[in-house]
Amino acid sequence: MKLMTSRYILGALMSMSAACAQADGPGPASPMPQLPELSGRIIIAGDSTAADYPLERAPQIGWGQVLDYYLPDDVEVLNLAVNGRSTKSYIDEGRWDALMDEVGAGDIVLISFGHNDSRDDAPERYAAPEGAYRENLIRFAAEVQGAGGEPVILSSAARRLWEGPAMVETHGLYRQNAFNAAIEAGVDYIDLAQLSLNYFETLGRVATKDDFLWLTAEEVAERLPAYVERYPDGIEDNTHFTETGACGVARIIAERLGNEFGLYGDTAISDEPADEAGRPADVLACAAVAWE
Repeated sequence: MKLMTSRYILGALMSMSAACAQADGPGPASPMPQLPELSGRIIIAGDSTAADYPLERAPQIGWGQVLDYYLPDDVEVLNLAVNGRSTKSYIDEGRWDALMDEVGAGDIVLISFGHNDSRDDAPERYAAPEGAYRENLIRFAAEVQGAGGEPVILSSAARRLWEGPAMVETHGLYRQNAFNAAIEAGVDYIDLAQLSLNYFETLGRVATKDDFLWLTAEEVAERLPAYVERYPDGIEDNTHFTETGACGVARIIAERLGNEFGLYGDTAISDEPADEAGRPADVLACAAVAWE
C-alpha cells in the first residue's frame, strides 16, 4: 500500500470532515490543499548516506550528490549533509543554525537522519528515538516552516542486510519516529527506509553489492589507494552507496518530490529493466555521469 504523506492525509481528513458536516446540514466543501509556491531550491540536512564526496573518494557517493539528475534544470540543490552526523551533533556543531541562515520562502528542506542517532556508544551523537530524535525532527520542521520553507522528513535509507531472499528493515523505532515527527509537525514524509528496501530487494542479494560500497582488495588499491592500509582485505560496507545505489535512492526521492511538489525533471523515469539485475535505464544513466 502506498503511504500517503501528511499533506494528503490532511486533505483526506478535511474532506471527511466536510462530508460529515454536509450530512448534518448544508455547508461549503473544504478544498484539498494546494501545492505551495516554490523557490526553485532544495536544501538537504543529513548524514553520510546523503553527503557530497570528492572524486578521490569514488565510488562512494551520497544520494544528495546525484539528486539533481532527476530534477528540473532550474532547481538548485544545496547539499548540507555531513558524514557521521545525527540530529544531536548537527545541532550541537551549529550546522542546523547555519542551514537555517540559508532557508528562504519556498525552499524545500529534506531532513534525513537516523543512522548515527542510534549510536548509543557515542554520546556526542546519540538521540533516543522516542525522545531527542523525534523532538529534534519536530523542531527542524517547525523552524523551516517559520522561515517560509517546506520541510520534508525522510526516514533513513535502507541498509543492505539480507535474511534469505528478503532484506531486513534495520531502522526500527527511528523509522517509526521519523513518521511520528512528520505527523506531529504536520509536514510531508518520505518513508525512504521502506521504499529503498523495496527497490534493493527487487535487485537481489548478490546484485546489491554493486549498489553498496563492496570492493575487493584489488579494487581498493586501484580506486582508493589511500585506504589500502585501512582495508587490506577490501571493503564490505552495507550502509554507504556507490553511484548505482545513490542514483537508485535519489530516483525514489525525486519521484516523491514530483508527486508532492510537481518537481518533474526532464529525465524519464521508467521501470523497464536495463540490466540483468533489473535496474532501470535511468539509474544506470545517472550513475554514468555521477562525477561530472
